[in-house]
Amino acid sequence: MAGDAGAAKGVDAAAQRPVVRTACAGGKPRVGIVGLGRAGSALGTALSDAGYPVVAVHARSVTALERARVRFPAASVGTPAAVAEASDVVILTVSDDVIRDVAGGIASAGALRAGQVVVHASGRHGTDVLHPVLACGAFRAAVHPIMTLSGAADDAGRLAGAGFGVTADPGAQPVVNALVTAVGGRVVSVPEQARTAYHAAVVLGANYLATLVTATLELLETLGVGQPADAVAPLLEQSLRNALERGPAALTGPVRRGDAETVRAHLGALAALDQRVASVYAALAALTVDQLERAGLAGVELAAGIRDVLGTAGG
Repeated sequence: MAGDAGAAKGVDAAAQRPVVRTACAGGKPRVGIVGLGRAGSALGTALSDAGYPVVAVHARSVTALERARVRFPAASVGTPAAVAEASDVVILTVSDDVIRDVAGGIASAGALRAGQVVVHASGRHGTDVLHPVLACGAFRAAVHPIMTLSGAADDAGRLAGAGFGVTADPGAQPVVNALVTAVGGRVVSVPEQARTAYHAAVVLGANYLATLVTATLELLETLGVGQPADAVAPLLEQSLRNALERGPAALTGPVRRGDAETVRAHLGALAALDQRVASVYAALAALTVDQLERAGLAGVELAAGIRDVLGTAGG
């Protein structure tokens, strides 16, 4: 038990120490990237464009290796441990489920040294998933770009102006702040215990926004509406702008107006086309009523009328 307590104390001390960093000529730390999918390629390219030397990379697929040769011609290609040995900042852009294993493998290989910064780009995880690197005296950071990346050549440019969800040890904070700033991003501090919920919130707004738009287009196409994307694009774009600028005050439509019978008719029409979409409509209508009430924008009678319809329809 005494040994465990001492180890825990050492971990805390390591997380708090001032950062000790090996810098290349020019003052910027050397960057190594493990995993060259969309996030790794975009981050590496943006950092390289900002003057950070990408000195080593690890990739498994032939496509990723070819991408590495094109984008980072001066970088060596090696194992994750070799990348760590060559770098001052090690960026792990691997899948969420293997981050801990990769970090543990690098640490157990003796590839890390005190003062290095090990970063992952997962939205879900905070720094705990990088726990193995603390025994080596390295610092941990989670740096999640709040931006959709398609794998296109212009992904790096999309990072300019984007928020980055950051959770970091104090020793890593100045380094990751500088990295985010260098690519034109903005640091959004996320508490360790909030990472999963933070990521869920971002997914709700981004991924499922695309799901809703896709459902809208499919329904309109089924109904014979020509060029559905062109038909609704101005509405959807304006709705998004209004929501970002005004919050609940931007809520419009039959729920906001209290048109309960219109909501009932919508549910019936959608159920005849796709019951899953009808269920989503009902759930979103219920959430909209709640949001309007919290904002003081829905009276008791209006809210009750909508909820009666949703209850009758099983929503």
